[in-house]
Amino acid sequence: MEEVNTIDVNKISILEHGVEEFYSKPVKCNNLILMLCKNGEIDVEINYVNYTLKKDGFLSIAPYDIVAFKESKGDFKSQTLVLPFSMFTPVIAELRMKQYDYVKKNPLIYFNEDYLKMIETTFEFINRASNLLDEERFEQVVIKQVSSLYYVQQQFYTNCDESETLLHECVSRKKELFRLFIKSLVESHSVSREVLFYANELGVSSGYLNEICNDISHHTAKEIIDSAVSARLKYELSYTSKSIQELADEYNFPSQSYFSRYYKRMTGMTPSEFRKRG
Repeated sequence: MEEVNTIDVNKISILEHGVEEFYSKPVKCNNLILMLCKNGEIDVEINYVNYTLKKDGFLSIAPYDIVAFKESKGDFKSQTLVLPFSMFTPVIAELRMKQYDYVKKNPLIYFNEDYLKMIETTFEFINRASNLLDEERFEQVVIKQVSSLYYVQQQFYTNCDESETLLHECVSRKKELFRLFIKSLVESHSVSREVLFYANELGVSSGYLNEICNDISHHTAKEIIDSAVSARLKYELSYTSKSIQELADEYNFPSQSYFSRYYKRMTGMTPSEFRKRG
């Protein structure tokens, strides 16, 4: 295939140049990704909310997040830790949900100097451990270290003078409804592509859901739905052996021809044409 639509790392990876090249278009993330910006900046969209990752910024991306890295500036460089999906549950098991919720609601954070040194030390420790420990022991070390990073972030919020403002903003009604919309979309993208379906799931009108999406992401609800569905379909067509008819049935299209027309409208190619590119 000429285009990579997702990455599925099945072992712990420490990357000096990040993962941004793999996520040039919105795709569903299948890994836990922690990225520390060392130089420059890059625009990134997580669950259709825009962020700018700059020097000394720390970005957390979780499995099932919909991610797209966009324009980079100033010789962007980063250090990135990528964990396979299988390690996500053990990491979370080390935490209270309160710690994880802080990170989910605030995926990008800029630490002060003391906290930043702690993050850099953790990355260095993991990097050194990768060359010294066998695979099983290394995995256990990484689980403990990554869990500690979540605790560090929560402690930073607690100590930050602006933490109450940050947390209040995070739980504002519109942001919370937008978060619930994305959660519903991740769970039900194969069930429905209609704005009304997701509005009903949230107990709001279609118009209000569009207002929320425009305010927070500058995309309409329908644009977000179609982007999520087409990204997942690209993955299915690239990395599974499901037939076109099977995908049409699984994603609740009324017919294979309807599915083909929809996919061509989203990508410029029919599903069959997309598969034949490789």
